[in-house]
Amino acid sequence: MRSDLPRKQLSMVITAEQARRMPEPVLPPGYELRGYLPGDENSWIETINTGEFGSLWDRARFEGYIRGPERMEGSRLVSKDGQVVAATFASVEEGAPELPRVDFVVSRPEYRGLGLGRVVCTEVVRGLIEKGYANVMLYTDHWRLPAIGLYLSMGFEPRMDREDMPERWERISAKLAATS
Repeated sequence: MRSDLPRKQLSMVITAEQARRMPEPVLPPGYELRGYLPGDENSWIETINTGEFGSLWDRARFEGYIRGPERMEGSRLVSKDGQVVAATFASVEEGAPELPRVDFVVSRPEYRGLGLGRVVCTEVVRGLIEKGYANVMLYTDHWRLPAIGLYLSMGFEPRMDREDMPERWERISAKLAATS
């Protein structure tokens, strides 16, 4: 990898055609899939703060963020017993309104492995495609191997938008292969 390039998050994209082929995700009994409703803020903040996103969220950050384009209507969460246990935002890329994204995918640790991340991602992607977008993207980090495995299984493909990306993705593929 070139050392003169600053570290950049990885990005992935799924086309509308690929998104339409995604299988229907299965929600376990007792869980509810829905959009954001006023009153979800504190539970969503608690959930997002269990993720590995590098900084903590508070009420002001959440309230500012949820107001962004597509977020209020397009974001999805899974709740159990009134608590947000998995969620993701629908967002529109600043400076590129034709390229929406799945943003801050998170499941509480005690609910991981139930397919809830797949459920919220699938619903956000489908919602954005139904609005007429041709592609949906996401950002992720190289250490989030379970998340990257999920995104690849859903049909997302790595974006090779810099010369260091092929080598980075090759290393990630090797790590994924070693863990399977």
